[in-house]
Amino acid sequence: MVRIAAFFIAIAALASAACCPRADAVTVRDAGGKEIEIATPVKRVVFLSLYELIPVFDVWDSVVGLNRWAYDSEVLKGFPRMKEIPSVGTADSVNVEALLALRPDLVITWSYKPEVAEFLIRKGLAVISVYPESLDELYAILDMCGTLFQKEERAAEIKLLMRETCARLEAKASEIPPEKRRKVLWLWQKPTTVSGGVGLQQDLIRLIGALNPAGAIRAKHPEVSMESIVAWNPDVIFIWGNARYGPKDILAGSRWKAVKAVREGRVYKAPTLSNWSPAITGMALWMAWKTYPEYFDRGALEDMARQSRQRCFGVPFDGFAFD
Repeated sequence: MVRIAAFFIAIAALASAACCPRADAVTVRDAGGKEIEIATPVKRVVFLSLYELIPVFDVWDSVVGLNRWAYDSEVLKGFPRMKEIPSVGTADSVNVEALLALRPDLVITWSYKPEVAEFLIRKGLAVISVYPESLDELYAILDMCGTLFQKEERAAEIKLLMRETCARLEAKASEIPPEKRRKVLWLWQKPTTVSGGVGLQQDLIRLIGALNPAGAIRAKHPEVSMESIVAWNPDVIFIWGNARYGPKDILAGSRWKAVKAVREGRVYKAPTLSNWSPAITGMALWMAWKTYPEYFDRGALEDMARQSRQRCFGVPFDGFAFD
């Protein structure tokens, strides 16, 4: 609850009576606890993070700069307007000169590099740092963006859609007998960097009725030993979509032969969908199918993913296949 509160949005001078004019500024408390007052709706913004929310809120006219990685997004690369927006580097390595030349009213970046945000603030920029570590925090970020861009109704609509999708998944997963629940391990940039008990992946594993053997580690991306992975003996392994290795590397590794997921060929590389947008529900649907094909209906899941993608992003379902 403490972290969720960190994303709470206080609307400055917001009148309670319907006849009063709406406030033209909001005070946002970011992931670091810093309060930033922003004039709304934001007119010029640089997205170093959360860039997949651009089509969700249809704020193309407000975007003046992007993280270089945004151009690789499975969600965004189908939008022609991406070609019109310049890159300002990445959240880890910002081209400060290019960013300042864009005169943004706001920069949205990741909180895991606080020194970057502090540097940009010293340059006179308004900066919001975010890093959702749960579905609830992602919902709070949707609320924040809805307020910043005066798209509150759209934020409510998307949250409702996501919650309905998650509820349907959870209801179906509840039918899986306890003794049939599988251990699912999520691997990050290295095969021995796993998803612990903190983060969105933990929420997704729970949502589909699976167990995270690394869940007792209260960290997002803990480094663990190969001996620990063998001892956990996961039934299914998922690899982060942007990792520079894939299932073949794991399946061919001699040290992995003792792991059940490897012996049974149940090692999958996730689609390169962002964890920080409504696309996360598509990831959950895909994970459910890969983990429990005997319990989840593929056609129903694909239909849910198709509808969700269309309603959230306004584009057809073609980001990944349930193969």
